[in-house]
Amino acid sequence: MINKEDWDETKKAFRDWWEKSLDKPLLQIFAPKNNYWKQPVDIWVFLRYYPNINKAINVLLSQFNDVSFFGESYPNAWINLGPGILSACLGANVNFNPKIDTAWFEGNMNLEYLRNVNFDPENEWWKYLIKCTNTALEKCDDNAVVGLTDLLDPVTVAGQLRGNFPTNILRDIFLDRKRLVESIGRIQEIWFRCFNELCRFFDSSDNGFSTWAGLWSDKRYYVLQCDTIVYLSPKIFEELVYPYIIEECNFVERTIWHLDGPLELKHLDKLLEIPELDGIQWIPGAGNPDGGEDVWVPLYRKVQEKGKLLQIFVQPQRVMHILGKISKKGVAIQTTCESLKEAKNLMKQFDAEFG
Repeated sequence: MINKEDWDETKKAFRDWWEKSLDKPLLQIFAPKNNYWKQPVDIWVFLRYYPNINKAINVLLSQFNDVSFFGESYPNAWINLGPGILSACLGANVNFNPKIDTAWFEGNMNLEYLRNVNFDPENEWWKYLIKCTNTALEKCDDNAVVGLTDLLDPVTVAGQLRGNFPTNILRDIFLDRKRLVESIGRIQEIWFRCFNELCRFFDSSDNGFSTWAGLWSDKRYYVLQCDTIVYLSPKIFEELVYPYIIEECNFVERTIWHLDGPLELKHLDKLLEIPELDGIQWIPGAGNPDGGEDVWVPLYRKVQEKGKLLQIFVQPQRVMHILGKISKKGVAIQTTCESLKEAKNLMKQFDAEFG
């Protein structure tokens, strides 16, 4: 593993964390290998160099060589084709802007089509996704962990396929909910099929399972989310989206919910009621206080008191502070340091406190 000599110990820590038997926090520190960042790791290589997969992976592995991985961090070569690549696999157009590093998907399909949509294994983006996954597993081998792509969720995928997201799908909720529900149900079936197909390529004892979240697991896991719920009232969320989340939590062995900003907090109580949901990942969102600020402590405690795992992203200077405010068990903290010295000092403080 590139710049990761303690990989076996790291895998054990993750196993214990998932089983809620780890008696200390997971801490993932990323730092420059030579005291300064030459450049950030480019997570968009599979779209930036499309269709040259070999070049994409070579660039990624080369950049990993310039990173020091402390604690439970590791080189994570996740197959990033944009949030909701499932939309492209069902016929949406793929848009990638390399100047601002973002991708989005746009369809123009009606609900009558979507409620009967079929998955085509010959779809060019599905074939590219499979080729990226297989090639990455072969080339990364003992150098990096290959992570699953981001299929997104069936509700938001339906919105992307309808086009003009989120306007069209929000209209559908009120004007044509029956066919919308049928469409989402059909996309959920395809989501399950695609997830199963992708997981077939991964060996749990060797590569294991990873995602964009950078959490490793020896069993299948996924970061569930629904970008559409920021627009929904708790009542509509419970009626329309909640049943699919429960299905997903029952389908995937381990699940983390991506709670994306304050506008999703209105749905947290219902999410915490799902026994099969293992944890919550909190992203404060642009313009809000960092994940290490005290304002989020009540939220973290609420999640932990419900027996859920917690993943948060914190500035390095706030890591030890926030760990002093919440339970040390079941929390995973990810942080990026500006220098090797800063990372070593943080690791030293952490070890002195937690061993």
